[in-house]
Amino acid sequence: MKSNSPEPAIPHTKHLRVFHAVCRLGSMTKAADELRRAPSAVQNSIQQLEEALGVKLFERTTRGMLPTDAGKVLERRVEFAFEEMQAVRDALKEIYEESGLQPRNAPIFSLAVNERRLAVLVAFSEHRHMGAVAQQMNISQPAVSIALRDMEVSTGLALFDRSTSTIRLTSVGELLLVHIKRALTQLRLAAEEIAAMHGVMEGRVTIGALPFGRAYILPSAIASLHKRYPQLHFTTVEGPFETLTHGLWCGDIDLVLGALRPVEQYADLIREDLFSDRMVVIARAGHPLAADQACNVREVLDADWILPRRRTPTREVLRVAFATLGMPQPGVAVESSDLSMIRGLLLNSDMVTAASRHLFQPEIDAGSLVVLPIDLPETSRPIGILRRTQDHSSPGAQLLIEEIRSMGHMPINPC
Repeated sequence: MKSNSPEPAIPHTKHLRVFHAVCRLGSMTKAADELRRAPSAVQNSIQQLEEALGVKLFERTTRGMLPTDAGKVLERRVEFAFEEMQAVRDALKEIYEESGLQPRNAPIFSLAVNERRLAVLVAFSEHRHMGAVAQQMNISQPAVSIALRDMEVSTGLALFDRSTSTIRLTSVGELLLVHIKRALTQLRLAAEEIAAMHGVMEGRVTIGALPFGRAYILPSAIASLHKRYPQLHFTTVEGPFETLTHGLWCGDIDLVLGALRPVEQYADLIREDLFSDRMVVIARAGHPLAADQACNVREVLDADWILPRRRTPTREVLRVAFATLGMPQPGVAVESSDLSMIRGLLLNSDMVTAASRHLFQPEIDAGSLVVLPIDLPETSRPIGILRRTQDHSSPGAQLLIEEIRSMGHMPINPC
């Protein structure tokens, strides 16, 4: 297995239909007849796939063309990818049924287009600007425009809204994009699985990092895993829980770590709680209240507080906590979710905050910050992993999940 890049390449999508036909029929000749292609063209498609992946995909036997172990991995992933494209085709048929329109039998629904065309669509969805896409992909802006227009013409669907100066995806375009992303994720997983089969643990693991997960557990897990598998690369994505969850479902993210919430709308995602974490009140070591072991909630409420903005999950949890205590809400001097800002304010003022102690564990261990002896009821939150099923996870993501589990089950320092 050759490995020239930290990220295994997605196999040539335009050859996948040919590959799948050879797997299904066990013969290049039969595949050529079914697809109405020259046998030499079928053979060339298989060769290009093998060169891209650096492995042999078929063995010639008396029973015909049989997939190798690597071929079986690719076949399984290709079938998952085709299922995604069939799902979006069915959804589009339903959307257009009342109007009498139907999506055309476009090559994109079998991924029989150059992967660069698909990459243009994905990049456009991220940048929303043709010039930025052209720069990222090192192609001309007219080439970007042609690729997007060809995609729209071939499907016969209104994928882009050109009614304003800024071109954007329509709801139909967004639907198609999501399933293309999920399909491409399957092909990325195939490349990474094949690499792992040959002893090469490579690829990129993208983690949706929520505040309670990224302070201690995630850095420790990544550092430990990197020592053993230096060819694995890691990317963290920060954002609201809903955004990260959607990214996980689309395939942009491999797992989400932190304080989890229900995700009923994504039935194929798996939630795995590691432990429960309570919020505590934190102040600097020299704070006037820090020396008073008998300080009460009323005294702490009189302090100036640093808290996230209203209607954020942390503020909602605290609202419930103080309501349970029959106390008014604290006076907020600074609204921020920036940990470096909060840390600086705590260390240089008499302000206090309420948060997980894990967010400030190094400062607490060093004695520069302290936990005040105040109990905040109803603030226990599950800290865990949100992930796809093992069938839809990369080898690198599985290793990181196992490492996080071992970190997550470590004893929690008592308050």
